[in-house]
Amino acid sequence: MADLRVFLEAVPDPRSKRGRWYPLASILLVCAAAAVSGGRTIDELAEWGARADAGLLAVLGVRRHLLRWRHADGVPWSGVADLGGDMRPF
Repeated sequence: MADLRVFLEAVPDPRSKRGRWYPLASILLVCAAAAVSGGRTIDELAEWGARADAGLLAVLGVRRHLLRWRHADGVPWSGVADLGGDMRPF
């Protein structure tokens, strides 16, 4: 994933600077890992991210928020939906 990270960090982030919880490159790395693991829909990618081990997420650049309140109850890893456009199923 280290080689892929270099390319994903070059992707412009269309999101507003306010309220970004996770770097775009980290979100895209989680999506790539979920897709390689068989995830095909946004729900499957989000579920994979929600179930991933904290150590693996740390390697992908995702830090769990210390106050936990940033994780919406009942919504699996809502950071995936923050990409914008048509990807707002939550």
